[in-house]
Amino acid sequence: MHTINTEVESNRVTKMNFKMVTFMAISHIVNDSYMNFFQPLLPLIIPALGLSATAVGAMTALFSITSSLSQLIIGHFTDRMGTRSFIFWGPLLAAISMSSIGLVNDYALLTVVISLAGIGIAAFHPPASALVGSISAEKSGRAMSLFSLGGNIGFALMPLLVVPLAWKFGLSVTPVLATPGLVAAVLLYKHAPAIGPSHQLAAPSFIKVVRDRLAPFLCLLGTVAFRSLSFFSLVTFLPILLHQRGFSPVISGTILSVLAFSGALGGLIGGFISDSWGRKPVIISSLALAVPFLNLSLKSGDGMMVVWLGLSGASLLASFSVAVVAAQEIFPDNKATASSLALGFGLGLGGLGVGLIGLLVDAIGLERAISMISFMPLIAAAFALGLPGRRSEPETIRVVDYVDPNG
Repeated sequence: MHTINTEVESNRVTKMNFKMVTFMAISHIVNDSYMNFFQPLLPLIIPALGLSATAVGAMTALFSITSSLSQLIIGHFTDRMGTRSFIFWGPLLAAISMSSIGLVNDYALLTVVISLAGIGIAAFHPPASALVGSISAEKSGRAMSLFSLGGNIGFALMPLLVVPLAWKFGLSVTPVLATPGLVAAVLLYKHAPAIGPSHQLAAPSFIKVVRDRLAPFLCLLGTVAFRSLSFFSLVTFLPILLHQRGFSPVISGTILSVLAFSGALGGLIGGFISDSWGRKPVIISSLALAVPFLNLSLKSGDGMMVVWLGLSGASLLASFSVAVVAAQEIFPDNKATASSLALGFGLGLGGLGVGLIGLLVDAIGLERAISMISFMPLIAAAFALGLPGRRSEPETIRVVDYVDPNG
């Protein structure tokens, strides 16, 4: 009887965990949709404000810097103190800020608004990732891949919404797209569980922990940064390249969504197989595969270009959730901060490089610059060679049982 009751309780907890992971994945869809809000609108924004490629790259870089720095701070605070407030305040700030860009007609103000949105988008990730990683520790790769799938789907969906609306009604229509973020913020406030600190305040500082594991830390950072530089450079400049090749903004946005949707599927597959194959092989092999696919997409005609771009996105982002789990396994006592390194700081470094890519585009032309970008996943794969070869035993942070957070 005791065994039966234990099995029933175990099944109940498993179902509750799956429901919570699914809920957080859906919330991730909404939050990360705002990450891909202004990029597909660039063919409309650039002529409206008279922007150069350098100005576009600088704007993307600033967006990445603010989001990456805020993730590090929020991740550290989550590990030390435990909090759930960032989980719902983040999407709220992201929705209000990013959806207002259609009302802005000044470049400086546009960068401020986008930077605020970056902080909001970033605030959601460390506590949400730590929560997902801890409530499904035995299958952390699968749980994180489902969570990451949500973010990647959101990233892919937004161009299909914002570009047709702006193309038909003008940029001033963008505030209506704040609605999903407002709804998500309310639901997260009501239903996101409480989360406790991952370690005691007297535990060693994260800086000391990093010093003790400096080599894998630097390899992880390099892997994520160069992968992110490749992906965000494509997301930023591919719509402009497609526009130059005669595609309408709506078609360009659709092609960008194909890239992102394929990345979402690749991230899901990568997370699932990493539980069996290990994190390192999946990261290295997927990044290496991205290079030929990217080069083929740039040299192919319209139909095959979309096919190769889809395979490029799947390969580039197959390591997305895997890198987050790898970070949590390198720093098991600092899960939120580790998540912020993989999702925030590393992404931010890659985004910062987009500013330099903008200078490169103005100097040598868009076609040649994107051709150079297509080889950058090899640098990321080279950094991944230094990652730990074996998976660590999962450790969990303390998560309070699923009770009414307002109770």
